[in-house]
Amino acid sequence: MANKFGVFVFGGLVGAIAALLCAPRSGEETRAMVADKANTVWGEAQEWGTQAGANAQQAYQQAAAKGQEVVADVTAKGQAIANDVAEKSQAIANEVATKGQNVYEAASAKVQEAAGNMKPVFSEKNDELREKIDAARQRIAAQVAKNAEETSATVAAEIPVAAEKAESAIDQAADAVQDTAAQVADAAKDAAADAQ
Repeated sequence: MANKFGVFVFGGLVGAIAALLCAPRSGEETRAMVADKANTVWGEAQEWGTQAGANAQQAYQQAAAKGQEVVADVTAKGQAIANDVAEKSQAIANEVATKGQNVYEAASAKVQEAAGNMKPVFSEKNDELREKIDAARQRIAAQVAKNAEETSATVAAEIPVAAEKAESAIDQAADAVQDTAAQVADAAKDAAADAQ
């Protein structure tokens, strides 16, 4: 814009000088004419500057409006992504908790079944039974830990927050299985002691 204005002013000056040199009028008439032309050029320059300022203001307002639209769009898309991640995270956490509960219930049922099957023979094979209960407890605990590690690895690959929750739930399930196995072992010992 500055270059156009400079060319415009320069062209006006060259025209004025050429007119002075070729003018068949007197000096006073020429000065009056030059003053009129200078005022005309000055008025046009001011008008052009005002128009340029208005155009710049309009361009700024359009850019600001477009920027606000982009910010609103990005914010909406970010919120949608966050909501989607939260839903998936909750679904994975629920699935892991359900699997942990199923593993715990299955292990508890197996321990109770093993204890029920061994009660009649317990008085004769007290030491052997204790060893089998301990071995079963260790196998169950190992299986629960293995399942917990597999589930934790799967969840950790998907969403770290859900992995922490799942790991905690699985640890609790493993602790509960170990507590149940310990209670069964204690009950078996008490039964053995009563049988003798």
